[in-house]
Amino acid sequence: MPVTWLHISDLHLKADESHDRNVVLGALVKSVKGYREREKRAPDMIFATGDIANSGQPKEYEIATLFFDQLLEAAGLGRSHLYLVPGNHDVDRKLGAGLARTLTSGSQADEYFSPRVPKPHLTQKLGGFLRWHRSYFAGIRMMPDNSTCGPLELVRVRGHRLVIFPINTALFCQDDGDHEKLFVGRRCFSTALKELEGLDASLRIALMHHPLEFLSGLERQHIRAGLIDELDVVLTGHLHEAGVAGIHMGTGRNLHCAAGATYQTRDWPNTAYYATFEDDHVRVFPIHYVDVPRELWTLDTSLFPYEPGYEMSFPVPREPNFRSFRLPGWDGMYRAPSRKIGYETKPAASSALPPSPARSVKLIRAAGEDFAAGERRRSRKTTNNAQTKDKRKS
Repeated sequence: MPVTWLHISDLHLKADESHDRNVVLGALVKSVKGYREREKRAPDMIFATGDIANSGQPKEYEIATLFFDQLLEAAGLGRSHLYLVPGNHDVDRKLGAGLARTLTSGSQADEYFSPRVPKPHLTQKLGGFLRWHRSYFAGIRMMPDNSTCGPLELVRVRGHRLVIFPINTALFCQDDGDHEKLFVGRRCFSTALKELEGLDASLRIALMHHPLEFLSGLERQHIRAGLIDELDVVLTGHLHEAGVAGIHMGTGRNLHCAAGATYQTRDWPNTAYYATFEDDHVRVFPIHYVDVPRELWTLDTSLFPYEPGYEMSFPVPREPNFRSFRLPGWDGMYRAPSRKIGYETKPAASSALPPSPARSVKLIRAAGEDFAAGERRRSRKTTNNAQTKDKRKS
């Protein structure tokens, strides 16, 4: 039997009586109920990948409680079927003013992420989210206060065994300069992976707010390799762009899926998607908010415009030599992106996979791209070219 989930992200809930927000999210609740009752598209789980609140304040999580209860009721689910992680907007930045902005060495990170060392970045900056999470999921699951990873959960759904792996990337978030300063903590991550190895599952899903490029270069490669070696699907948010990409390293593969922003006012795109896992494939059914002529969430035909039913199926990589997510014009290699964070980039053409005018998809910029490394290479090339010209003149 297929397993279906609904992936939402970036709600940015404020403690106010926002008519704009109530219209958009109220329409989502109504549409989820309609999909379940009229189209038999019922989610077995709901994933929310961060930025639940707007500034990590307790009253914002009171709004979150009301919204999630309504959404779960519309989906015909209980609280145990909802999984979420915090994002940068779940951080109370005022409480982070006196804390370290980032870590500067691997040894410092290993010391900080010892389970015996208090985590003020978690208990203080993310205290509002932590307390709400523990209250909302009381008797269901407990978010740790000494680790960024977990709790891992093995769930049985429609004959499948699924592992859900929450990863908190928001500890060192402080302002708009978070790029390449964030840490998950290799010690936390490695401990969770050891626990994961003992769990027999047909699908392993990781939840994290930030794409990998936002992690510090001190640990990014390690986290990426662990995800590729042990996880099948990685769900992210933050970039406010919906899309799917295959990420690979060496002999490993996995599938990265971004939900976009589910609420960023009616002046900007609001997106989410259903995904169905069956026969080692994940089929994506994208939805978005439409404001005119009716306020509702409906099928987004722009993401996969030339696919049957506007859905697209992606293989979950299982074999070392398996090429996942074959796209026209993409040769399977990720390259340094453009300077602007969060913008779409055009994949390089490949002789092995020639461009096809008959198909088009929107791509998120790959989570595995190393933006800083590309910038350094370009800087060195420019310097070398300038030195060569000076020598020629002399």
